[in-house]
Amino acid sequence: MKYNRIFNIFVLIFGVLCILYWLGMGLAVRFGQSLLWLWPVVGALCIARYTLVRHAAKTGRPLPFPPRLIKTARILLCVFLAVFAAGEALICTGAHAQAEAGLDCVIVLGAKVNGTKPSGALTQRIWAAADYLAANPNTVCIASGGQGSDEGISEAECIRRDLIALGIAEGRIILEDESTDTLSNLQNSFALLPPGTERVGIVTNDFHIFRALAMARHISGLEFCGVPAASTPYGFIHYAMREFFAVAQGLVNGELSL
Repeated sequence: MKYNRIFNIFVLIFGVLCILYWLGMGLAVRFGQSLLWLWPVVGALCIARYTLVRHAAKTGRPLPFPPRLIKTARILLCVFLAVFAAGEALICTGAHAQAEAGLDCVIVLGAKVNGTKPSGALTQRIWAAADYLAANPNTVCIASGGQGSDEGISEAECIRRDLIALGIAEGRIILEDESTDTLSNLQNSFALLPPGTERVGIVTNDFHIFRALAMARHISGLEFCGVPAASTPYGFIHYAMREFFAVAQGLVNGELSL
């Protein structure tokens, strides 16, 4: 019984933290991120669970659900949590990838452009690419990303402009400005690789490295490595969670291989 009380309190604390995280993250990104709604949903379920169990303990009455349903729900939850933990471990491993020196080419994956200026995520990718290109002068770069309806220029053009401003020679940058998502980023960029390219780096935010590499290796036999760009610690929690579902969708759609 003592164990059950401690576990129930842990569930309550976790639920409250989920809601607080949703509020903090939501205010930081103006509630504009996909799947952000999952945090208050999980938080509310945890608090509801705590309330039901506490009420049952006080009144001595069983929970208002059939025992078989409760047992099945627990098993399914344990299976999901095990798969989720394994997926997050892979995503975190990708986030700590080390870029190899002397790559033939790096592909900078696009992200949101605000007017003509890069978003925070894209800025981090541009900085990571600029650092790598400066340290590896023989590496060429493909700036990849089309133009959304609310973007003033293509993501590729935004990457190109900022790389030039950071001292990267324009002649080292190849534009790919037709793609609309990670898969088309890679497919379109592969078609533009210079002849003789064998080793390619994928520049993207740390939480995105695992999925990007899994997609790249699924559609090409070249040698790939990640060039991770930083993300904020508070943002990484949400983005890594979101990546789990993106990886799952990619597996279902046959877009990547583990």
